[in-house]
Amino acid sequence: MGIIIKKFRKVYIEITNICNLKCSFCPPKILPNKTMSLDVFKNINTQLKNITKELAYHIVGDPLVISNLEKYLDISFESDLKVNITTTANNLEEGHFDTLMHQAIKQINFSINSYNANSHKKSLDEYLKPILDFLDYAINKKQHFFINLRIWNLDDSMSAKEFNRSVFEKINKKFSLNLDIEEIYKNRPKNIKIARMVFFNFDDYFEWPDLSNDFISNTGKCYGLDSHFGILSSGDVVPCCLDKDGIINLGNINNDKISDILNTKRVKDIQNGFKNGKVIEELCQKCDYRRRFD
Repeated sequence: MGIIIKKFRKVYIEITNICNLKCSFCPPKILPNKTMSLDVFKNINTQLKNITKELAYHIVGDPLVISNLEKYLDISFESDLKVNITTTANNLEEGHFDTLMHQAIKQINFSINSYNANSHKKSLDEYLKPILDFLDYAINKKQHFFINLRIWNLDDSMSAKEFNRSVFEKINKKFSLNLDIEEIYKNRPKNIKIARMVFFNFDDYFEWPDLSNDFISNTGKCYGLDSHFGILSSGDVVPCCLDKDGIINLGNINNDKISDILNTKRVKDIQNGFKNGKVIEELCQKCDYRRRFD
């Protein structure tokens, strides 16, 4: 009998770890700049088509810094894999619009709160204009995918409230809406519909896991290696989308098959640990984000 491979809802593939912003909510990158080659990417897609049906081109880095993004999308489409794109939109320009209508795409996430997490030369209007132009373009073509404007900055101190107010005012004007910022902070919705298949997506700030963080607990659960896992641009396989530095390095796809990596003792120990409420890895024991699932 062959090895039985678990199916995953999504696999995060970091096609590049390059991003031309330095958001305050992202820790400094310590790994060297790397963009995954098309040959390596194609090999990964071929292996993954029996493991998942959905990819996210992101762990850190911004897919829109890649000039030949369409070729990556073509490869995923050929493997019948749907794609999520997450971008700061800092590089978004009209030349991307047709590429971002690719048949492989299932969802595009624009990280709106990346704007006020940086020192920008652009005004907010200048930053939002290509996003709004793309929305016009996509809606006019009756896009087949979801578009999320991410506002992941809702904290108890309301530190980004005035920025959010400015964004809501511009979206209200653009789409003839009446979004009430006070109601949003009071009710904390997860999503608000803006237009057909276009949403605001809300969440809180979170702290990235790091070995220097305080110990939290060795009990609990997580969806890492349950619903998803990640592959860094270097080819290193990691248990979740937050292990950006490959601290929990499960193996490398340049050396081993993904199916073999997913059947190692370390992977099984992590999976069985979470199933039984035990947190095995030190990085996971110091991860605050997983407490959302307890």
